[in-house]
Amino acid sequence: MPPTDVIVIGAGAAGLAATEALVSLGKTVTCIEAGNRVGGRVFTDTETFGLPFDRGAHWLHNGAINAFIDKGKALGLDLYPAPNHTLTAGDDPTGSALWAEVDAMSEAMRREARAGHDVALSSLFQPLTDWSHTAAMMHMLPMGRNLHEISIKDFADYEESPDWFCRQGYGTLVAQYAADIPVTLGTTVTAITTTAEGVEVKTNNGTLTARAAIVTVSQGILAAGDIRFDPPLAPDHLDAIGAITLGAYNHAVLQFPPEALPVQPDTWVTYKIDPSEDSILRGGGALCNISGTALCAFENAGDFATELEHAGPDAAIDYALSRLVEVFGTDLKSAFLKGAATAWGRDPLFKGSYSAAMPGQAHKRPLLRQPHAERVFFAGEATHDAEPGTVSGAHKEGLRAAEEVAALLG
Repeated sequence: MPPTDVIVIGAGAAGLAATEALVSLGKTVTCIEAGNRVGGRVFTDTETFGLPFDRGAHWLHNGAINAFIDKGKALGLDLYPAPNHTLTAGDDPTGSALWAEVDAMSEAMRREARAGHDVALSSLFQPLTDWSHTAAMMHMLPMGRNLHEISIKDFADYEESPDWFCRQGYGTLVAQYAADIPVTLGTTVTAITTTAEGVEVKTNNGTLTARAAIVTVSQGILAAGDIRFDPPLAPDHLDAIGAITLGAYNHAVLQFPPEALPVQPDTWVTYKIDPSEDSILRGGGALCNISGTALCAFENAGDFATELEHAGPDAAIDYALSRLVEVFGTDLKSAFLKGAATAWGRDPLFKGSYSAAMPGQAHKRPLLRQPHAERVFFAGEATHDAEPGTVSGAHKEGLRAAEEVAALLG
């Protein structure tokens, strides 16, 4: 019998949670990570600006049920509820017209979903005012999808409660939480074979054996076939991987002197987005003066996010700056200090941002977490029904997978 009970593949929120839980149960665990750090798509960059900015997840979604809020407080980090500061540029200074459209669109999706319909959001989109396309973008950002690729059921199933922020960065929080969790970095898995006694996991550093494995890599890695399974995954599992895929979401982060931004910390800034001549909705929104640092994160999603990725970081930064100059005035351009841009779709360790179901496919999400060959288990943000695309959801799924493995091993 293999000397190791469990191999956990991936050290993002799900892998870390599974490893911690199994170790606490007295199991022998080897957690391996392909990258050079833990956290996965939760990473705080403190070098680019000399200030913390999250290249990945930043919002601590669902504060009422997010375990990382208590974990962060226990670590002595500065966590606080996300303030409701907004700025709507143009002829809707209070944002009433925009937010009325956002709410109407959300309610239309929930109404259709309750009726058992899982269609594309584009089928419900009716541009009624000049703010309709901005409202549409607000629904694209949390899904990383174009309107015709958003499942209304997937959107409606999402559980929501007030968000929080961590002043030191969400990635900092997760990294500090993981400080005492044993992880082997720089270890890339290429194949998993199930045997009579357990699993054999082939890596760039040799083959590891264990009684079971928990796979927490992104949907992008699974969809690309970067890990070969022997025996192959079941047809319905493969079908679910093709139905629940990673979207495209990025942000360009811009730095300004503190006096250059006339907004309160953590102000969400929107502006009027015009329809384009092609099918790509170009635009976004910005979280400005993040935690009072004068950093602004301009968010974009869908084909536009992919378009900017391919154009390169300078194009993403220039676009974000031009939009913010339109909002705050030309003085902001001369005050601009420095910028950076994410490109999650081009990162070979993830190949996308976060998961979303294609229209008509949301019911397949549970298939992603079905065990394979009785020894291989799956966990991650994509396998959680109510909190997909979130660190909180990934953490819960890591705990769920650990519980299932522990029950198997006894």
